[in-house]
Amino acid sequence: MAAADLRPDALTLQRQLQGVAFQAGIEEGRWSVLLDAFPELIVQVVGRDFTGQVAAPMTYRLVCDGFPAQGPFVEAWDPVKAVRPPPLVLGPPSVVDALKHWEKDSSPGVYGGIYRAWQRYAAAHNGWAAKRPDEVWHRDRDITFIMEKLYGLASEQAAWRALRPAA
Repeated sequence: MAAADLRPDALTLQRQLQGVAFQAGIEEGRWSVLLDAFPELIVQVVGRDFTGQVAAPMTYRLVCDGFPAQGPFVEAWDPVKAVRPPPLVLGPPSVVDALKHWEKDSSPGVYGGIYRAWQRYAAAHNGWAAKRPDEVWHRDRDITFIMEKLYGLASEQAAWRALRPAA
């Protein structure tokens, strides 16, 4: 589809995906795009421990409608089954907390996504925006901001795995 045919939110996202910062993350092996079908973006992020020997690949689904005025809805994703996997139970507490199951305040029974202040629905939950204004999504941020946060989660998981005794 030609850029002139794209909606403003799709066009903005495409420009950011082609930007230097996002492309650098791909070249460095931090992430890759598995599916780009606006408003859906599926990415794989590969975090590494401090030695670079242990990797933790994690796949995420981002729903980017209304971008950048509205930040993406982000959730862990199983690209083979095309579903959100069960919550992570083994990992560092911060990663387990980020990937836990929780419900949106305004929609009981509806999964709220990754539990971090930069994620679309989490910012309004339990005062995240007020507690972490430095982490909240705003329209002047680039999609790479979220990719770096996802890379951080994957890297924490890799570091945790590196410290575990071999099975």
